[in-house]
Amino acid sequence: MRFLVAALDAVNPAFAWMGADGPATDDTNLDCVLNRRVRDSVRQARTFLRGYSWTTVCPEELSVRLGGPEALAATGAFHRVVPLSAGGVVLQATETAAAYTDEAVRGVFEALHPVLPPGVPQFDPAHPELRYFPADVSRFGG
Repeated sequence: MRFLVAALDAVNPAFAWMGADGPATDDTNLDCVLNRRVRDSVRQARTFLRGYSWTTVCPEELSVRLGGPEALAATGAFHRVVPLSAGGVVLQATETAAAYTDEAVRGVFEALHPVLPPGVPQFDPAHPELRYFPADVSRFGG
């Protein structure tokens, strides 16, 4: 986590993630389960968060829409919330990746759902390791 924060602190990154629950490709968990093309996901990265995982990097534009680092910390969904000097925030859901349970996944989804892309997630048999909360954000009321 320290390395990620140090590497990203001087930029306002569009997105990054760390975890053992996603594809080892340019696709994110949401790209796969929402059947989104990577180029569309990347192009919209400052409008919609590309995905979420044990550790998620959220760009400043989306962090502001969520109320900023203090509001994100207040949700209780994150073990650590680290603002980046140049904008954006690093969100660590649980102390360890192994502790990133279904309950933690739901908490992250609930905290981030206002900036997640709409659509009905569908299980992707090519990626059974994907972790996501199975709800369409446009219909999620909390």
